[in-house]
Amino acid sequence: MTYPHIEASFPLPGITGNPFDYTENDVAVTFQGPKGKAVTVPAFYDGGADSATWRARYTPQTPGKYTLARITRNGAAVPLAGVGTRTFTVAKDAIARSGFIRRDQKNPRRFVYDNGETYYPIGHNAAWGGQGIELTAVLTKMGAVGENWSRIWMNHWDGKNLDWSEAKNPPGTLDLAVARKWDAIVAAAEKSRVPFQMVLQHHGQYSSTVNSNWGDNPWNAKNRGGFLQKPEEFFTDPRARALTRAKYRYIISRWGYSPGVLAWELFNEVQFTDALRNKTPEGRDSVVAWHKEMAAFIRVSDPAHHLVTTSSDTDIAGLYDAVDYVQPHSYPPDAITMAASLEPEKWDKPIFFGEVGPSGGDGRLAGSSYKEFLHAALWASLMRGETGGAAQFWYWDQVEKEDLYGQYQSATDFLKETRLASFGQMKDLVPVVATAESGEVAFGPGGGWGAAKQTEFVISPDGSAPGAANLPSYLQGKNHAALFSAATFQVDYARPGTFAVLVGQYAKAGAHLVLSVDGKTAAEREFPAAAQDADARVTVTAPVPAGKHTIRLSNSGTDWVVLSRITLAPYGAAVKAAAKGNGSRAALWIYRVAPGTDGGTITLPAGALKPGRYRVRWWDTEAGRERTRDTVTVAPGNTRAVLKAPPVEKDLAAFVEPV
Repeated sequence: MTYPHIEASFPLPGITGNPFDYTENDVAVTFQGPKGKAVTVPAFYDGGADSATWRARYTPQTPGKYTLARITRNGAAVPLAGVGTRTFTVAKDAIARSGFIRRDQKNPRRFVYDNGETYYPIGHNAAWGGQGIELTAVLTKMGAVGENWSRIWMNHWDGKNLDWSEAKNPPGTLDLAVARKWDAIVAAAEKSRVPFQMVLQHHGQYSSTVNSNWGDNPWNAKNRGGFLQKPEEFFTDPRARALTRAKYRYIISRWGYSPGVLAWELFNEVQFTDALRNKTPEGRDSVVAWHKEMAAFIRVSDPAHHLVTTSSDTDIAGLYDAVDYVQPHSYPPDAITMAASLEPEKWDKPIFFGEVGPSGGDGRLAGSSYKEFLHAALWASLMRGETGGAAQFWYWDQVEKEDLYGQYQSATDFLKETRLASFGQMKDLVPVVATAESGEVAFGPGGGWGAAKQTEFVISPDGSAPGAANLPSYLQGKNHAALFSAATFQVDYARPGTFAVLVGQYAKAGAHLVLSVDGKTAAEREFPAAAQDADARVTVTAPVPAGKHTIRLSNSGTDWVVLSRITLAPYGAAVKAAAKGNGSRAALWIYRVAPGTDGGTITLPAGALKPGRYRVRWWDTEAGRERTRDTVTVAPGNTRAVLKAPPVEKDLAAFVEPV
């Protein structure tokens, strides 16, 4: 027979001690491969008592004959009697097609497969199953439309947590029924070619305030068999750390063979655990130290050297030192400004959004649907400089319910047709767009809760709003005024118009929004105190005369309002553009911000393309196919490239390449 991976099973009669703890039972198997090359991998316990069954799995990267040569337990050789298949023939066509995923040694901000192919993650989360959703079926659908990334949690509520299951095993005992669920998930990921991040911990397990599961945590001392007095002790308690290492070693032993696992994700949103929510230096240091300890342990334990990551705010000093890539989460009102908020140049490793979704959970506060947000997040993130991957949508249940897989088919086909992801050194471009129709500037903040990185903004006459991605969603009142309570906009209206702010929510303590033009109050709105935080969906509009003006947006009330969208109308062109290029190629996405069909002209900045003749391929993002193509010539002397867009009712993408 031939094998895509090798799996050997064997009994270990009379085993003593905890079979799930490598410090008591460190079982390893050595396979002898072609040309005498040997590899040793950890084995895992798979059930039984007196005649316990153990298994070892290994994915070769070289075809040929492999022989099980040696088994050891705690360093001592174990007789090979009772071993099933001992010789395996691995055919060339059975080798994993691309291998495992690594950081690109030539460009630390990108990923590659073992065979040198570019890996650009594009997909969506599939954290847990239930309510008619079967994760193996979801992975199959994802692979069918070209998605190549997902993210799956080891959580208890759908039976996927090894040490927190219905069996209520004592700490240190893992549930083999749960393990077999993961066997099926990993196999489906391999078959579908959708590698995923295995999320090993999530914040609710060790949070008493955010999505808390602490009350039911089997390690909580208030529960039978528990031993932790407080959630934050998870990061410091010696027993908790030892049991966690043992669990991770078992995970590596059982699923570390697979290229279907992109990375081990140490934590989902660790910033919401009590250790960090309490905002003490000791808590921060303990979380950072835990990450470094566990990442180092995984690296020495994993023969396949999978990547290691985590997810959190990006401003926790030292946290990301231990991991291979950064994948923050964002739920802003506006997908386009969100995509522009990543700052890959500040990192020496890949960065992309690991979770995105519309503010408020359903897009109502930003006036968009799940489909609209997903579409904008996909295409805007594809056009963002040297990021490591696309923005990954969170709401897999809505992808299923609304059958949004076609959105991914169009995007992945575009990447395949243009080979866009394979071209490095892509930098953001700022195109100038001109249309016959008047447009509007409409954008939502790119951030959520937090301090403002920028409070002064210049809205250029063509409608570009640089820095809008740095605007937090929460405009604070007196309670947190130091974070962000006012912003100023320099504007230049060609004709009289309006400056409007859509408020999505307000705090129960109340707020007071003020819009002033050239120092004089032009509009204001009181949001009275209420019993709880409330949806608002109220637009506050100030009239603005033609010409240059200074507009100030402020909150003089007690607490916050959520800024969902800022709109200037009429203002600028009816079409806007996001673009990137590397001097020899460029990609762009144009989208309408006002009714009409004129695609207008898009002028790329000087130096965006070297002198020469280029082919422009216009892509229909909804139909998922090339609509038309034309050519453009860039003359010597860094003359700007001017593209004439075809008619566009909603949006189009384009790829510019040498003829």
